[in-house]
Amino acid sequence: MIRLAEEKDFLQLAEMKWEHSAEDDITYGETNIVGVDKQQFIDDFITFLKNDSTYTVFVMEQDGIVISAMYVAIINKVPKPKVYNSKLAYLTNVHTLSVYRNKGYGTQLLSYIKNYLKNEGCEMVIVWPSKNSARWYERNDFNPDNSMMQCDFE
Repeated sequence: MIRLAEEKDFLQLAEMKWEHSAEDDITYGETNIVGVDKQQFIDDFITFLKNDSTYTVFVMEQDGIVISAMYVAIINKVPKPKVYNSKLAYLTNVHTLSVYRNKGYGTQLLSYIKNYLKNEGCEMVIVWPSKNSARWYERNDFNPDNSMMQCDFE
């Protein structure tokens, strides 16, 4: 079942974010969880989900377990002549539990989200994929030719 996340899902979502960060540490040599108290992170993440309205969280649930989640922020673009209600979306924190991967669940959830965003009047959805996920996004109609520019402050 695909649906919007509810407060009852917040603990599972926090656990998924921890797992995702731990996987990135192994895959990309990052240090996301090194020196971080897991329970404190879980508590902080749940507080974030309760208090921040930036993201709409979509989940796929199976037998009461959130198996896949994706976070979307819809951004209203500055109006210009003849275009007043233009929007774009930012997709982030895409994660499917490891035992449910390569079974099409993430693709189903992404397809649902793309339809949702189209119905919300978004002209596009953007994502910053990892090296390992870029091909999956390409298979799901994301165009790799549009390059983003960034200015890091760190």
